[in-house]
Amino acid sequence: MSSTAQQATHGAPGTTSRLGLWLRLSPLLLPFAVLFCGGLALTVAQSIGFLSPVPLDMAWSEAYHAVLTDSGFWASAMFTLYVAAASAILSVVAGSLLAYGIWRLPRALQGAAIVYKLALILPHISVAFIVLVFWTQSGLVASLCHALGLIDTPADFPALLFGGNGLGLILAYAFKGVGFSILLCLAMLRSMDPRLVLTARMLGASRTAVFLKVALPHLLPVMHTVFIILFLYAFGAFDIAFLLSESSPGMLSIGVYNLYFQRDLALRPLAMAMLVCMFFASCLFIWLYTKLTTRLDSKVRKL
Repeated sequence: MSSTAQQATHGAPGTTSRLGLWLRLSPLLLPFAVLFCGGLALTVAQSIGFLSPVPLDMAWSEAYHAVLTDSGFWASAMFTLYVAAASAILSVVAGSLLAYGIWRLPRALQGAAIVYKLALILPHISVAFIVLVFWTQSGLVASLCHALGLIDTPADFPALLFGGNGLGLILAYAFKGVGFSILLCLAMLRSMDPRLVLTARMLGASRTAVFLKVALPHLLPVMHTVFIILFLYAFGAFDIAFLLSESSPGMLSIGVYNLYFQRDLALRPLAMAMLVCMFFASCLFIWLYTKLTTRLDSKVRKL
């Protein structure tokens, strides 16, 4: 029997292998489909007025119109994008540089560098409290500056938190994200042949040139992944934002929380519409960022 006839009888090998893979993954995919897809479907349904806890007489697009025409929503959206992007960029840049520094350490000293993992095991809410303890105008850093005579009173310390610039949020997300960035970047560097660095140094390349021309091209794929993960987490997270977010404009997650828990049940569709907008904005960000980095990487390879 010919190979074509065998494929027609038993199915294409690629199709069979893919079916087997889906079957093996089904114990993990089914809970995901029920919880995530079910929650997303409920959110979309309530955003257009269905399955609401109270009877509503509203058009299906009324909640979206109210959200998208609200200037406060757009102010919060821009503030959230700024905090998420700034904290993710800071985490990726600092994490990649620190990972490269740890990788270049003598093997005897690399064990001590495991201290960076302490930030990974701390809950986000604990990180928020640490930022509060250290960086408020009544915190440890302000008290130390006052004790050293650098400022007259602790109140003279710059208002890093709740000053309208989101620095407290960026500090907290970056403190948590740097350890995650180091972890993944260090794993990538350890898979790279160290002789590439030695060869570049023997040929006269400076330390900066070695990092930019040898290490960075290996790190870029994982840096892109880390940036997407950290950006999306900061964009939608609630725990750190609940303690450190500005009052106006606030993070989008706080706006959803206030509408969902602290307002009339008739406003529930607005909270759900905000969640749906955040979800599609996240999907759009992933698509645009992936397309942009793929195009940039292709141009670099052509050079």
